[in-house]
Amino acid sequence: MNLNEAVDSTHKVISQMPGEKWGPYQRLGDLLEETGELANAIQVKEGWKTEKRAKSELVDSVCDVLFSVFGIAALYNINLDTEYPKVLEQINNRRANGEFDQVE
Repeated sequence: MNLNEAVDSTHKVISQMPGEKWGPYQRLGDLLEETGELANAIQVKEGWKTEKRAKSELVDSVCDVLFSVFGIAALYNINLDTEYPKVLEQINNRRANGEFDQVE
């Protein structure tokens, strides 16, 4: 599955959700919530929190964040197959220019 297929599949699932329309603020709120759960899962995985404090599994959390991001991409008709490689190239160029170098 490529990124645009993932966006389309996500949109199909979201479009079948009951209740109010999942607009931009609902999707943004969902992304923030899922990002918090991902942070918790990483803290548990890295030993900063105990398993008793785990709110979700790491893999589930990563996928939930992707679901939210793909839902936002669908809402705004963003072509991730075209745009994401551009971002990777920009970040790699910044890395090559030393922008991410650590101060010693």
